[in-house]
This record gives sequence, C-alpha cells and structure tokens, in this order.
Amino acid sequence: MTAFYNKVKDFFSSNSFKKIARIMAFGFLGLFALVLVSAIGLHIYFESNKTKIIAKINNQINENIQGEVKISDISYQFLRSFPNFTLVVNQVEIRDNSWQFHKRSLLKAKEIELRLNLLMLLQNEVRFHKMVIHDATIDMFRDKNGNSNSDIFKPKKIKSTSTTTTSIGEIDFQNVIFISENQKGKKLFRFEMESLKGKIDHSTGDWKTNMQLRVRAKSMAFNQERGSFIKDQLVQGNLAIDFSEAGNKISVLAENLNIGNDLFRIKAHFNLDSTNALFDIDIRTKILWKNASNLLANNISSKLNRFDLQMPLQASCTIKGDMNAAGDPEIVVNAVVQNDELTTSYGLVKKCSFKGKYTNNFKTGQPFTDANSAVIIEHFKGKWNEIPMAVPLMIISNFDQPIARGKLNSKFDVVKLKNLIDEDFIQFSAGTAKVNLNFEVAIVDLKLNKPRFTGAINIQKANVYFHSKNALLEQTDIDLYFIEQALWIKKIKFKNQKSSVSMEGRVDNFLNLYYDAPEKMVVNWKVRSPYLDVKQIIGILSHHDTSAPNKSETKSQSINQLQEVFDKSRVAIDLQVDKMAFNKMIANQLKVEVSLINGGLYVKKGTMQGDTGSSITFDAQLVPKNDRMLFRSNVNVKETLISNFLASFDNFGVQSFKPKDIKGRLSFRAKLSGALDSKKDLDQKSLAGNFNFQIKKGALVNFEPIQKIGKFAFPNRNVSHIRFSVLEGFTAIKGDKIEVKDFKVTSNVLNMDVKGVYSLSNQGTNLGLRIPLRNPKDDYKVVNKRERDSLRYRGIILSLLVVDDEDGKTKIKLGKLDEELDTQ
Repeated sequence: MTAFYNKVKDFFSSNSFKKIARIMAFGFLGLFALVLVSAIGLHIYFESNKTKIIAKINNQINENIQGEVKISDISYQFLRSFPNFTLVVNQVEIRDNSWQFHKRSLLKAKEIELRLNLLMLLQNEVRFHKMVIHDATIDMFRDKNGNSNSDIFKPKKIKSTSTTTTSIGEIDFQNVIFISENQKGKKLFRFEMESLKGKIDHSTGDWKTNMQLRVRAKSMAFNQERGSFIKDQLVQGNLAIDFSEAGNKISVLAENLNIGNDLFRIKAHFNLDSTNALFDIDIRTKILWKNASNLLANNISSKLNRFDLQMPLQASCTIKGDMNAAGDPEIVVNAVVQNDELTTSYGLVKKCSFKGKYTNNFKTGQPFTDANSAVIIEHFKGKWNEIPMAVPLMIISNFDQPIARGKLNSKFDVVKLKNLIDEDFIQFSAGTAKVNLNFEVAIVDLKLNKPRFTGAINIQKANVYFHSKNALLEQTDIDLYFIEQALWIKKIKFKNQKSSVSMEGRVDNFLNLYYDAPEKMVVNWKVRSPYLDVKQIIGILSHHDTSAPNKSETKSQSINQLQEVFDKSRVAIDLQVDKMAFNKMIANQLKVEVSLINGGLYVKKGTMQGDTGSSITFDAQLVPKNDRMLFRSNVNVKETLISNFLASFDNFGVQSFKPKDIKGRLSFRAKLSGALDSKKDLDQKSLAGNFNFQIKKGALVNFEPIQKIGKFAFPNRNVSHIRFSVLEGFTAIKGDKIEVKDFKVTSNVLNMDVKGVYSLSNQGTNLGLRIPLRNPKDDYKVVNKRERDSLRYRGIILSLLVVDDEDGKTKIKLGKLDEELDTQ
C-alpha cells in the first residue's frame, strides 16, 4: 500500500504531469474566453441589431394577424438560455381590428420570454427554442353576430413576400388565464393555468406535444344558462396533443387526468375552422355519484344531488357539438351500478343494480334540449323497504315535463307492506303478493305525481286487519287488473270469523277519477257469500266519519291519497247471500243493492227469506257518526214466527214476558230510525218511528201481563193459554217508550183494547186497558164481522191502568187514561 502511495506521489511531482496540467489550464481559460467573447459578441450583436431584430419579429407577427401588437419593452438576457438568443418582451398586448367595439384584447401578458436559435435566425428562420409566458390573459371572444377577436389570425388578402419561417420548440405558461367566450353559442370557458408546459415536435410536418398541466377550471359552460361543468375543480396531469394542418384539427388524449379527486381518461377532437368548429369529447372514469354530480352543470347536478350511491360506478360521457352553434351540444352519459345502495327521496334501495343512460338526443333530428332529454334505466333490481323490485326497462323523457314509463315486477310477503302502509290504517299478516305493472307517471320536482298503471296485482292467502273498522279478513285472495278504461277486480275472497265472502268488481275511468275526482268514483261490486254475519259486514263496508278523517302524518302522500279515495268514493254492491245472521236472527237467500256514498251505507231492494218460510223486504241507510252508526230503515215482514223474531232481538229488552210466551205468525211494517253502538248493537234509547203489526193464529202461553189482568178481572177464567185468530197493533216508538195508538186483543178467553205508553226501561209506563167482562169464547161462531164487533162491547167494560211503580215493576189498578176521561 505504501509503495502504491509513493508511486502516485512521484507521478504528480513529475514533469509529465506538470506539462499536462498546464495544457488543461490553458484549455479551460481558452474555453472561458471563448464563452466570454461569444457573450460579448452576442450582446454587441443584439445592441447593434436590436431594431432589426424587433422589426423581424414584428414583421413576422404582423404577417399573420389582422390587428395590432403593442410591446412596451424588449430586452436580451445572456445566461438564461445560452447559447440560444433570449428575448424578454414586457407588457405585450394583441388586439384585433374591432377592439374599439368589444374592448376584448386577445392577449395581455406581463412578460413573454422568447428563446431563439441564433444560427437559424442568421439563416432567415425564426425558430423559438422555447416560449415562456408569465402572468397573462388569453381571451378568445365571439360576439352575438359571430364576429371574433381571434379573426386576427386570418390570412391577409395580400400574399406575403417574406421567406422567413417560424416555429416553436417548447412552451411554458405560468399563471396564465385562458378565456373562450362565444356569446352567439352562449358558451364560456375559463381556465386559470398555474402551469402548462411541454415540448413541441415538428418532425412530421404537423406538430404534436405532451403537455403537463395544472389548471383551475373556473367555467366550462357549453350553455351558460345551464351552468358550468367541472366548475372550480383542479385539473392536473398530462395531455397528448396532435395538430393536423390538413384537417385543421386538434386531437387530445389524457390517460390519467386528475379532475378534483378522481382520475379520468379523456379523448377529444376540435376542428379549428371558423365555419366548422365541430368537437367531440369522450370521458371515462370510475367515480362516486356525489363526485360525478359535482362535476356536472347545475341543471343536471341539482337533480342528481337528490340521489346518492355508496360505491364508485363505472361511467362514460360523450359530448359532441359545434363551438359556433347556439344551445347545448349532444351529451350522452352511461353508467353501470352493481349491488349498491341507492338513496332517494322515497327511501333507500338496497342491493341495487342497473344500467343507466342519459341523452339529450332521445329523438334523433330534434334539438339537444331538455324536451328531448331522457334517462334510460335497464335491468334495475333492488329492495325498497324490504320489498324486492325489478324494472326491466324504464324511460324518463322530456325534462321540461318529465314522464317516466316502464314495467315493474315484484313478488314478496305482504307483511312487508308494513313499511309502506300505516298499520293504524291497514295491517297485513301472512300471504304473498305478485305485482306485474306497466306504469306511466309524471315527475314533479323529482317526485312521482299521479302514477297510472296497466297490469295485475295478485295477493294470495293474506290476513288483513282494518284497524279503523276492527275487522280481520283471513285467507284473503285478491286479483286486481288495471286496464286502460277501468280497474277490474277479478276476485277478492276472504273469511271474517264465521263469514265467507267472494267479491268481484269494476271501477270505470279509475285512474282519472282516483287523483282528480275521487268523489265521482263508483265502485261496482258483486258480492256472494254462503254465510254472512251482518254486524261484521257492516263494520267492513262502513267508512270513517268524513268529518274527522284519520290520516297518517308519517307515511307517504300516496297512502293518504288512498285513504281519501276510501272516504270519498261511492260504492254500489249487488249482494247475494245464501244464509245471513244478525244477532240471533237467521235468514236465507238475501239479495240487496248497497251503495256507499260519502261514508254512508244505503240499502235498497233488500229481500230475504226467514228460516220458517217468512219473507222480508227492506231498505235502509246507515251513516257513521264518530263510533256510532245512525240508521233509517223501512222493513216489511210477512208471516214470521213471532217467538223466533223476538228472541233474535233479545225481546227488545222487555222483561215482563219471554219470547216463548207468545205464539203465532207475525207480519209488520216498520219505519224506524236510530243508532248502532260501537259494537253494532242497537241503542234502544235512540230508536224512533212507527211499528204496525199483525199476529195471526196466535196464542199467549203463561203470558205474565195477561195473567196479572186475569187474576184481577177474571179469577174464574183460565188465562194461561189464550188463543186468538188476529192480534193487531199500531204503535209509535220514541227511545225506550212505545206509544200504543190502537191495539186490540181478540181471543177465546178475553177481549181487550189497549192504548197509552209502554216503557221498555220500566219507567213511565201508562197503559189504558178496556176489557169487556163478558166471556167471548163463543164469539167465533158469529160469522158476520159487524155483528161480532157489536157483541164485543156488550155488558160491563172494565177500565184498568198499567203503570210502573217506584221499584220499576208494573202494576195494575182501576182507572182510565186522561184522554178517556176527557171524552166522557
């Protein structure tokens, strides 16, 4: 190691090394001197030829413009780009010949640095090695008449005789604002370029470059009335730009361009002819919904912001148009959503997948306007409120007055309707539903308005509970068919405790009346039942009191609309029942026409057969009031067993005798009004009207009121079994009081005339009885009615009063009614 060190030391001390060092030193000094002399020479050349250089530059510029260039100062800098010849131009302004009208300078720059190739300049060619622009504004303007300040670059009519050529090898923009405004086309582009630089390749005859940019997009409005795309977004990345002189076209390609926080692939072409300014832009990305919405114009983003997706979606956008044309360019957006969550104003759609497309050229050949815009949704699937939905195709067209058309398919357990329908209104349990509907619905403020359907809804084996009616329908089958002219209810079949009902119906002009005039809607039903409990069916058919509607404040408007239709629509029912029950009354072959109007139930042409061969005809009306049902009715009964009839209505509350104590066949006419309570039982105190009756071939067996009279007036007669051929009465009812206007008992034991008031509550009874004391057992032998009637009042007539005592029990005493006393 020591030996090697000594050899190196000897070499540097040798005469050979000193000779080499001297030569190198002179070489460096010579090179420095050459540079210094060249710089001095260049400076001398610039100062000596400054006027000539400026003139050449001005001449070159003026040969290519029709306007004016203003340069405040020009200087030369030595070390900045040696050995190139560097000019620094200060306070540069370029104006076209019409500047005095629009006051828009094409270029205003604080400083432009031009680095010229000196050797090429000496060969009569202006080749800019690099051009750097600092703190400048480039403003390309076209007014409403189509005049442009960029017309400054139109070729002059006089052909130039100059042989000087110009080219730029590299550009570098720093703090440059680029503006392109087309008032005729209502377009405005404004970009604030922090940095834009790239080298330009002229080797192919045209030119191309790879630009590095960092730009803030302040406006990218293809139609200023619609708003700007990518407003206030930072754009940075690389742009590959090619210019074709033959096609006068610029092509741009960006593989990974950052816009905001997302990467984009962008491919674009721009024609530069003044008469052919066609362009097309193709954009592809994977981006979050909110981020994509924020990049779009306000007229689009304001609508999209009401929706959201959780995961990035594959999206593409093409924009085609003419920079010189007024109005929007053609815009087509495609997106693919896979298994995502879609947020809407109607709630969350989970596991959502679809293909979506937006276009403003829905009908080819028409303008690119909102009226010609559409969103096309294909293969939509998802779960909304736990209900699966599938929409094979949906088109939302005409954004001025949007209409959505499509097909909806779904199959689900009906219990899931609890998420849609207020359970205080209807509650579902068990059963399945299948929906196949074609729909058409207007969209107002991005909400569905008055949807219209054709197709079918089928529900099987569902249990449906109506809270407002306290009615449970079990094993319910429903088939609904929406057709253009009507709603056809092919089948509703249900059980309600003991009742079993099958229904079919039709509503003409359903969709129009449903939204615009529900009070004019008429639902025509055919109802058939093998067994029907009238109290239950009244509860189902009767509506709420319309003066106090019970509407949900928490569920959707569509449910409130449904409740309103229930309240206001009219219903016509053709009802036929094999066997009917009301309390304890049983009847067969019930036929009746029922109408539901404004919450009231109206019955007409009612007929039925009693279980003992009697016939009943009736009409009635029931109107709900709070939790009661007010009614009016006309009833005509022929030949029913009176004991069964009284038992069916719990003897109307009479305690003085039992239904089995009276025999015979009852016929009556009744015109009554009153109320049913919340349990649909008769409120006796509300009852009012007339009740006229006749009992044929009857008998009173151990009839307590007669037995009391017998003990008092006929102690020697057997009144425990009184037969009569006819018993007639004319009464008026008011609450618990029955006014007996005319009641005659004609029997084999006694005859009796009754007038006055009988109280069902055992308070207020005041009946006057006139009883002939003669024995009428042989009166039936007198055939002549007039003679038989004259025999009735022969002899002594006993006058009695039947009244209620303080304990509520009836008692009999001698006396007459006040009205009888007045007539004497």
